Amino acid sequence: MQYLNFQLTNILILVPMFVSCSDSNFLESHWNHPIQIQGQPPSHFSPLEKNMDPNACGTCHTEQFQNWQNSFHAKSIGKGFLWQKEILKSEEYRSCFSCHSPLPETKSELATEFLTPEILSSKSHNFPNGIKNPSILCASCHIRNQIRFGPPPKSNLKIESNKDIPIEKLPHNGYIVKEDFESSKFCKSCHESKEEGVKLNGKKLMEVYSEWEKSPFAKQGVQCQNCHMPNREHSWKGIHDKSFVQNSILPSWKIIEHNGLYSVKAEIKSIGVGHMFPTYVVPKIYLRFYAITKEKNRILLDESIVGRYVNTDLNEEYFDTRIKPNGTLMVQFDYLPKNKIQEFLWEIEVNPDEQYVRSFEEQLVTKADIISKQTKKMLQESLSEKKNSRYLLFTLNWRVPASLPQ
Repeated sequence: MQYLNFQLTNILILVPMFVSCSDSNFLESHWNHPIQIQGQPPSHFSPLEKNMDPNACGTCHTEQFQNWQNSFHAKSIGKGFLWQKEILKSEEYRSCFSCHSPLPETKSELATEFLTPEILSSKSHNFPNGIKNPSILCASCHIRNQIRFGPPPKSNLKIESNKDIPIEKLPHNGYIVKEDFESSKFCKSCHESKEEGVKLNGKKLMEVYSEWEKSPFAKQGVQCQNCHMPNREHSWKGIHDKSFVQNSILPSWKIIEHNGLYSVKAEIKSIGVGHMFPTYVVPKIYLRFYAITKEKNRILLDESIVGRYVNTDLNEEYFDTRIKPNGTLMVQFDYLPKNKIQEFLWEIEVNPDEQYVRSFEEQLVTKADIISKQTKKMLQESLSEKKNSRYLLFTLNWRVPASLPQ
């Protein structure tokens, strides 16, 4: 097996199979749900090639596998998802699988309706060691009916011609090149609510693709992958990643004093976000301004929320203060201190899972007596995890000059 791994790795570097196909309906067929079973692997495949477990893919695609392991794609089926099985109708629960666990083989780990002979047979052939994580796997995006698909080779990659090499001599029969893998449209099916879905104030609950499509980024040809998969990194960083967000927005402020009255003017500019900031209804950004006394006491001067705030039933929107791509949000207020002030402080906090926290807390109160102990434990653990995802994004300080009135 060590020899086989070495051989596969070297073939992948030297002679990857790529056959361009101009099928304009590729994405429509690729994400046509329900996705069909993978079926039996070609008989000439080695045990490694037959195995669709991400660990097997990681034998050659090491960097992609390592990034995926820590990504939210690898955690799409977690406690926050699983606990809801007891409170949702079976059909509603299964409808979430299309994005959270799109393969029929992984769905069979989540619902008995997918324990059919055909699916179980396909699972036994393609996942011989079982499926430990039925989330979004490599095969969810890259394999259909035993055919591998992927983006064009990198422009700076030197490869040798493979025209004279029989397809069966290439690792997993090579792969078919699709430029769609580098298009925002590839992400649309799971990051844009269906047109017939719930709308609040004329907006779908999730409009990530539509927001991007209307943005300057789309006009400039900047795709989702350029920001969320730089250099084809399979980590899909977003609102939960502090460094990623810090590079996406720019806060600035100015404080002017006149006769003891302080006028505060602050703004946040979206400089690297190709959709609304933050997108969707889940994350919230908190802007808090403080005056700090010489005794180090904090006086809260102003607090505001950046986000789309809806109720837990997802049928009423209270406000939407999100920032458009390349847009700016302004905050202005005056403050006349009663005590001596040493400095002003502006904290920007991110709560990536605010909507989930509010919803899960409510469910813990209203459903505690009707869900099982195991489900309640998953709910509690997920709630704790969501609460702990908060982080302080920026802290800005402005010291009061000694010459100003105190």
